[in-house]
Amino acid sequence: MFRRAILASLMLLLSAQVTSAQSPSLFESESSGGKSKPVNLSRVVFDLTPGQRWGSLHSGLICVPRGDLKWRDGRVDVNDDTFVSVFRREMRAAGYVSGSNDLFDGEGESAGEFTVGARVKSIDADICAWSVDGGRHHAFGSATFNVDWQIYSRLQRKVVATISTNESFQIKDRLNDDIAAILLGAFGRNARAFTLSAGFREVFDSRGNLAIVVTGKQAASGPITLQSSTATRPISEASGAVVLVLAGGSMGSGFLVSSDGYLITNAHVVGTEKTVRVRWSDGFESDGEVIRSNKPRDVALIKTNPHGRQPLALRRGPPTPGTNVYAVGTPLDPKLQGSLTKGIVSANRIMDGFSFIQSDVAVTHGNSGGPLLDEKSVVVGITDLSFEPDGKPANINLFIPIGDALDFLNLKTAQEIAK
Repeated sequence: MFRRAILASLMLLLSAQVTSAQSPSLFESESSGGKSKPVNLSRVVFDLTPGQRWGSLHSGLICVPRGDLKWRDGRVDVNDDTFVSVFRREMRAAGYVSGSNDLFDGEGESAGEFTVGARVKSIDADICAWSVDGGRHHAFGSATFNVDWQIYSRLQRKVVATISTNESFQIKDRLNDDIAAILLGAFGRNARAFTLSAGFREVFDSRGNLAIVVTGKQAASGPITLQSSTATRPISEASGAVVLVLAGGSMGSGFLVSSDGYLITNAHVVGTEKTVRVRWSDGFESDGEVIRSNKPRDVALIKTNPHGRQPLALRRGPPTPGTNVYAVGTPLDPKLQGSLTKGIVSANRIMDGFSFIQSDVAVTHGNSGGPLLDEKSVVVGITDLSFEPDGKPANINLFIPIGDALDFLNLKTAQEIAK
């Protein structure tokens, strides 16, 4: 009974028509036209072979094993809008345009230059399900989808990128309605990973679809080259390149990444302000212009007078757990500007689809946007989040990898350009 119920739920979710044709592309025919704006999902295909195992089933309150779940229908094209809705939600959360409220969403400008197809190649689910009064079924468990995403250009009339993701989703709540939430959750996690992939950003970011807000005199979404440094320095001298950022009625921290005055901070530090006040370690103040802001990744770029200071060196790649790290910033009060604290890297995490460095280095309100440094004063991350259950520090703090900040703000270092 439970096996039939799960298979029925899956097929109802897919609302599928079954075909047997195997195509190298998900886009057999597309017309040209449109502008390079939205990221729209055109097609979802479940491309499993008949008899392929796609999960294991358990039933009852103690989850008694019932056996394997087997795929029975071969290639399935999805006709349902549910997957499209999940895809749109993830695109919009990442700052990209996807669909609209227009009743003619598939026509004209909203169709865009690019359209996306998703081929689900395998599913690995572990589901526990049982029935309740009225024949209603509850389920909890996990699912992993392996998905090939294809990006089709209507103008070029070809697939311009194929990107693979392999992400999981889990529900532990035993009061969940059915398996749809588990399967759609796994699809959503893959859609999120798709937006974070280098291939996705190469196609969309290079065509003006950055998830950044650009303002001011330099309001262009193309790459900005940072006149960055590779020089190391004693950790005691790092505060000279770290600033206090005053934006409206709030404050935070930031740091110099280019000799011509570019600073990086958090998007939540600058908020909606177009100009901020920047204070250096010696008390010198100047205005700063908010050039770019990426709210989903919580990073922002400021242009100001560099005050003769040298930028901090930047290092892509996650630091190893156990590595000594230092945070510089302005905790709680402007009078505490330049405070330096020490800790270790606790772990490298993926949370809500974004990468984070976890550390026990002490940070609090006002440290946001400041640098996380290694022992040579090289930036590895940016202070972002702190867990404070019941208002008390828990030594669990999260930092944005500096590589993510560069990518999401479309910044290139001089060293990267030289390569």
